[in-house]
Amino acid sequence: MRANVREKRSPGTKHGWKGLAFGALLLLGAGCVNSSDRIELLDQDWTHLAGARMVDDGVRIEGLGRAIVPTDDDEDQTPIANPPINLRGPVLKVKGDFALSARVSRPAASKGGAYLTIYGELPLTQDEWRQEGRAVTLGLEGDSLIVELQNGIADPERYAYSLPNSAMSQGVNVSLARIGDRFSIQIDDETVALINDPGLFDSGFLWFGASARENDEYLLQSLTAHPLDKRSEVTVVDNQMPVLSAEEEESAPTGPATASLRRLAEKNHPQLYIGTAVATIPLLSDQKYARILAREFNMVTPENAMKFQFIHPRPDRYAFADADAIVDFAEANDMAIHGHTLAWKEALPRWVTEPDHSDARIRDILAEHIATVVGRYKGRIQSWDVVNEPFEPFGAELRTASPWYQVMGKDYIAFALEEAHRADPEAKLYINDYALEDPGPKSDAMYELAKSLLAQGVPLHGIGFQMHEDMTDDYWPVEASVFRDNVQRFIDLGLEVRISEMDVNLQDDDSEERLQQQAEYFRSILELALDKPAFTAFSMWGFTDRYSSLQEWWDADGFGNGLIFDAEHQPKPAYFSLQEALQE
Repeated sequence: MRANVREKRSPGTKHGWKGLAFGALLLLGAGCVNSSDRIELLDQDWTHLAGARMVDDGVRIEGLGRAIVPTDDDEDQTPIANPPINLRGPVLKVKGDFALSARVSRPAASKGGAYLTIYGELPLTQDEWRQEGRAVTLGLEGDSLIVELQNGIADPERYAYSLPNSAMSQGVNVSLARIGDRFSIQIDDETVALINDPGLFDSGFLWFGASARENDEYLLQSLTAHPLDKRSEVTVVDNQMPVLSAEEEESAPTGPATASLRRLAEKNHPQLYIGTAVATIPLLSDQKYARILAREFNMVTPENAMKFQFIHPRPDRYAFADADAIVDFAEANDMAIHGHTLAWKEALPRWVTEPDHSDARIRDILAEHIATVVGRYKGRIQSWDVVNEPFEPFGAELRTASPWYQVMGKDYIAFALEEAHRADPEAKLYINDYALEDPGPKSDAMYELAKSLLAQGVPLHGIGFQMHEDMTDDYWPVEASVFRDNVQRFIDLGLEVRISEMDVNLQDDDSEERLQQQAEYFRSILELALDKPAFTAFSMWGFTDRYSSLQEWWDADGFGNGLIFDAEHQPKPAYFSLQEALQE
C-alpha cells in the first residue's frame, strides 16, 4: 500500500486483538435473492496464486513482498509493489448491483497487513514499472480496515475505518457492495461508508488478488459473491487454459498466404522457430491475445515472469505461478519455450542487492537460484538466456554493478552457464544482449567473450541478438547485409544464433509510409535468418502494440507501435511481410 495517498478515517475505538475476521453481508435493503445465488469463490482454483496454499479451513496467504525495482537511471528507486493475482482462479461476470464478502483471520500476534483486491481492470507490468488498472482493495492494517480505490495510473483514494471492540473476541464482519454508482462498506452489519464508485467494475469482469505484508500471513476462510436483486447477475466465467482449435488454426489473416506464420514456418522452414515474448496477465485475461499467440507462433519467451524479482521475491520463497502458466500454455499448444533470464544486472530484488552478503553467499544465491528455476522446468524448456546483457549499453566493457560481477568478476558468466548446464544438461544455453547487430566495439567484445568461453570448454551454445531497433528521421536500423557479415563470425565459432527480442520502434511517426518501411525491415531480417541454418529463432519482444514494452507507464491510453499487430490486435503491414517471406 502506498503512503502518498489520501486517507480518511472514521470514528472508532482503538483496541488490541487476538484474531480478526471479516465476513457475511446483509442484503442492504436492495432486494431479496435466493441462497442458491450465492457463489462460494473458494470452491474455485486457488492453487495457482503465488504465496497461497490450500488448508483444511480455507486458503492461507503468505506475504511474498514481490515488487518491481526501477532501473538505475530512474530517479525514484522505491520498489513498486507487485502483489500476486489469481489469474487461473475464479473470474466473475457481474451485471447490476452485487455484493462481495470474505472471512479472513490473522494470527493473534499479527498486526501486519492482509489484503484482498478485486480488479475490474488488470494492471500491466514490465521490468521497470507496473501500470495500475482499476481495483478495490480491502485491507486489514493494525486496528483499521483500509479501503483503497485504484482508478488507473492516478494515485489511489484511501479510506480507513476503526474496527470495533468485538474484534478482540469474535472477529468482525466486513462487506463490500456495489449499489448503483456507490460502494457500500459494512462492519459488523453496520454501514460505515458510502463511497462514490468511479466505474471501477464497468468492464463487467472481476479478478481477485490476495496478499499480505512480507513475512506475514493470514487465512482466507471464505469468499462469496451474489447479486442484490433479481435484475442483477453474478456468474463464474470458465477460465480454462486456452487451446487453439483446428478451426482457429485456419483463421490466419488473409495476405500473401492463407496460413499463419507458425504453419508456414513449420512447413517451409522447420529449422527456424517463429517466436514472441509473452506476458502472463494478457495471456490469461485476453482470449484474443491468447488465440493469436497460439495460432501465429511456435516458440514463446516469458517476458517478465522468470526474471529474478518476479520469480524469487524472498530468499526462501519462489513465485512460480506466472511462469508455470506460460509453460503450461505453451505445452498445451505444442510450442517450444525459451527461458529468460537467469543472471542479469537488472530486475533483482532488494534482498539480493542491499544486504552486505559475503562473497560465498552471493555465489550460493546465484547457484541455488539457477538450480531451482532451471531444475523446475528441466526437460520442458529447451533453451535459456542464461546471461542477459552482460555488456555496457553501447560499449565493450562488461557491466560491473551487478552483485555477480562484483564478487566473481567476468567469471560469473562461465559460472552461470556451468550451473545451468548442471541443472539441465539437455538445454541450449545462450548469452543475450542488444546493440550487437552492428560491427563495432560491443560486437567485437561479445565475439571475444564467446571465443574465450568455448576455448575453456564452458557450455555455451548460442548468442541472442535482441534487435531492438528505432526507425526515425534521425536514426535508421542496421542494414540486413551489414548484420549478415557481422553475425557470420559467431556462426564460424560453431555457435547457434537467434533473433531474440525484435521490435522496430517508429516513435512519433506511424504513417502509412513508415509502417511500410517497418514491414520491409522486418522482412529483411527474417530473410537473413531463413538464409542461414545457424539461426534457430526469429523472435519478437511481444506481438501486439496493446501490450508492448514500448508503452510508457504514465500514459494509460498510449500504446507502442513497434510490433506486427496493432493495439486492436489487427495485423499491420509487417505481419503480411513476414507471411510473404515464409511463404516463399
